Amino acid sequence: MATFSAPDLNSKALPMGNYGNAAVVYGTATPLSGVVGSIYRPVRIPAGMSVTALRIVNDDMDTGGTTFAVKIGYTPVDSGQGPVEDDDYFSAATTILSGVALTDLRFQPIKFEKDVYVILTVTVPATAFVSGNITAIVAGEAAGVK
Repeated sequence: MATFSAPDLNSKALPMGNYGNAAVVYGTATPLSGVVGSIYRPVRIPAGMSVTALRIVNDDMDTGGTTFAVKIGYTPVDSGQGPVEDDDYFSAATTILSGVALTDLRFQPIKFEKDVYVILTVTVPATAFVSGNITAIVAGEAAGVK
């Protein structure tokens, strides 16, 4: 099992400052394996952001099958500061990586007081894994921390 992160994971999340509180952060991870337990971290959500939308855009990463499954959630950047990890908050099970997809996930809005990573955790391995891009696009309000 391995963790694959976007190369610019810790440098993209910037709120809009004087121009309003709307914020969009995005990032792309390119995993090299699809074994059970692998974690893909495409984007970091900054502290103080209320997340209202998450889109995943991905390549076909299972050329031989349709059962390559992941759960989608979040994990704290610093586990000592929180929040508690919820590895399936955005989706408990999905096979979107089995083909090219653009997926809008449905969930209750959530505010993060500390930085977190969006994570995709492999629950069912790929039949014939092929490396590809997984892009996560997070939208919401950057209201700041308490």
